[in-house]
Amino acid sequence: MSFDLAVWFESERVSASRAADTYERLADGDFVGAGVVASEAVPAFRRELTGRFPELSATEADGPRPTGSPWTARLDVSAAHVIMPMSWDRADAVAPEVVALAGRHGLVCFDPQAEVLHLPPALRGADGLSLQPCVGLKVEDVDLDVIERAVHRLSEENWFLILEKRSGHFLQVGHGPNAGLTTGGFAVEHRDGAMERHYRCVLNERDQVATLFADYASGASAWSVDTRWDSLF
Repeated sequence: MSFDLAVWFESERVSASRAADTYERLADGDFVGAGVVASEAVPAFRRELTGRFPELSATEADGPRPTGSPWTARLDVSAAHVIMPMSWDRADAVAPEVVALAGRHGLVCFDPQAEVLHLPPALRGADGLSLQPCVGLKVEDVDLDVIERAVHRLSEENWFLILEKRSGHFLQVGHGPNAGLTTGGFAVEHRDGAMERHYRCVLNERDQVATLFADYASGASAWSVDTRWDSLF
């Protein structure tokens, strides 16, 4: 099983759920249903990508993978898309390069493993939030449904999540023993600029954490969850 990423062109912002449908159709070969359009940015992306990570030949794809190659099979390509199957042991190093390269070419990049869509700079809002999970790539201008899924994926191994508005303004959560809590607990912190405006609470319910993250993402003026916030200063 490979770690896959897919890129294509979108003329306007789309949701992660819409991108998931597009990806499934592309993976099934349904290019008409996917609705993607040819763009000169796609072959340009592919040329730069394969210049850095050469594509497998037909012979190499059917035999042992060349030493150093991140690919597990040949790229799935058209004039409108590229799907890249890479080995899991190379994903941490290669995936960030793919996302950055897609952004430089003005293409969206979809991660079907985490159901996350990475938007190019031209499609991001000026005040978009960034999401940094413990496991996985940082997501700029993140959708609310992606944030919710990330909260529900928290585990003792994938134990923290940071949602940031701008420098000095963030909401973060640590889960379980790595956060200094008993198994199952959630330590939530938020800071509103100055260091003295840094607060913490401890919750036991994952849904409460999801609600706090939704409040923060929506810009709510008050928290929906009734909890005690203790100052860390």
